[in-house]
Amino acid sequence: MSPFQGLCLAALLFTTAGAVVGVVASLKIRQTRRLLREGTAARGVVTRHEQTRIAPGADSMSTSRSSGTTVYYPVIAWSTGAGEAMETRADIARPKTKVLPLGARVELRYDPKDPSRWTLPAEGSGFWWLFVAQGALFVVIGLGFFLGAWSSGL
Repeated sequence: MSPFQGLCLAALLFTTAGAVVGVVASLKIRQTRRLLREGTAARGVVTRHEQTRIAPGADSMSTSRSSGTTVYYPVIAWSTGAGEAMETRADIARPKTKVLPLGARVELRYDPKDPSRWTLPAEGSGFWWLFVAQGALFVVIGLGFFLGAWSSGL
C-alpha cells in the first residue's frame, strides 16, 4: 500500500467513524430535548441496579483507567398515564458511588405514544455532547489525513 493509499484509507475511516458517532449522539440529544419539552411527566422509583464490567481492551497494552471497572445502570419502575406498568433501564452507567440509590424517587419524561422512549430530566444531554465533540474531532482528523493525501498526491 502506498503512502497515498494509506492516508486515503485513514481519512475514510476517521471521517466515517466521526460522522456516525456525531450523528447518533446528535439524534440522542434531539430526542432527549424533545422529551424534556413535550414528554409526559411520571414519577418512578429505582428498584435495582444492573451491573456490568467494562472489559479490558483487546490488546494487552490497554491503558484505560476504566478497564475492569464495574458500573451500574439504574432500573426504574414507573407507570404511564394510562396505568401501564413500566420497568426501564437508564442509558448511562455509573460507578457504584454515583449511581442513584435503591428506593430513590425520580421524575422522568416519556413519549405517551411510545413509552419505551423516556429520559431522566436530571441527566440532561451533557453526556451525549461529549460524543458529538468526539465525532467532530474524528472528522477533523479524517479531513487532515485527506489533505495530507491530496498534498502528497500532487
